[in-house]
Amino acid sequence: MANSNENGLQEVSQDKDKKINDLEEKLYETEKKLNELNKNLENRVIERTVEVNKLLRDKNRFIDNLSHDLGTPLTPIISLLPAIKEKIDDPKTIEIIDICIRNAEYIKRVVNNARELAELGTTDLFLKKENLFEIIDKLNKKYQSVFKSYNISVENLIEKDVFVKTDKSRIIQLLDHIVSNAVYSMTQKGGKLSFNSKIVKTDKGPFIQISIKDTGVGLEREQIDHLFDEFYKTDDSRHKLDSTGLGLTICKRIVEKHGGKIWADSHGKDKGTKLLFLLPSPEIVYNRSF
Repeated sequence: MANSNENGLQEVSQDKDKKINDLEEKLYETEKKLNELNKNLENRVIERTVEVNKLLRDKNRFIDNLSHDLGTPLTPIISLLPAIKEKIDDPKTIEIIDICIRNAEYIKRVVNNARELAELGTTDLFLKKENLFEIIDKLNKKYQSVFKSYNISVENLIEKDVFVKTDKSRIIQLLDHIVSNAVYSMTQKGGKLSFNSKIVKTDKGPFIQISIKDTGVGLEREQIDHLFDEFYKTDDSRHKLDSTGLGLTICKRIVEKHGGKIWADSHGKDKGTKLLFLLPSPEIVYNRSF
């Protein structure tokens, strides 16, 4: 009887060991297949990434070549049309020439903005420690006559010891686009433009959050959602030639190349707009705590 029980237990143990071995073999085969599948997927991702990068380079080269091809004949057209206008007395012909000048200038802005956007896809930034207060102060002096002509007051609330890690030429380019949009939104009634900043903590380290607030026409939720899309124009300027629809796209690309992000906030029509973006902070610049 004892031998029978022992044999039975031994058979159960052997059967259990066999099942475990079979399971281990299946797990090994499954793991092997998963590793092969993962490797194939990685290779496909690498191949697709190379293809996408090539397409982006081709796109940027195409835009750059197209901008150059369009810009070359535009230069004499823009130069000659005013000279032709001076030699004409007929009011209707002068009106037609003015329309041609406005459209030629618009094409020039589109060409220049498209070229800016293409360049951002192929050039590297040279980041240095820069004083943010001084950059904004010089920007305000640059636009002083424009602000005065449209009855716009400016408030620079950025402290004098605030620094950012940035490519100065690119941050000036970004601010030019934002200020131009803000001025356009306040051309009818005038208003106020405010600059401010604060330190924020992110997963990438400390960043400086910069805000530029205007008291202009404001934005609806749908407009905010598409504000940084290429060639998007808000309803108020959709059919006007003042905006190319690329300025804020360029701003987004610049901020992202700094490792930051940009977004907009508005409480609706006639309630102004605030644009906010993050730029990296240089190390050991601030004595304040977060």
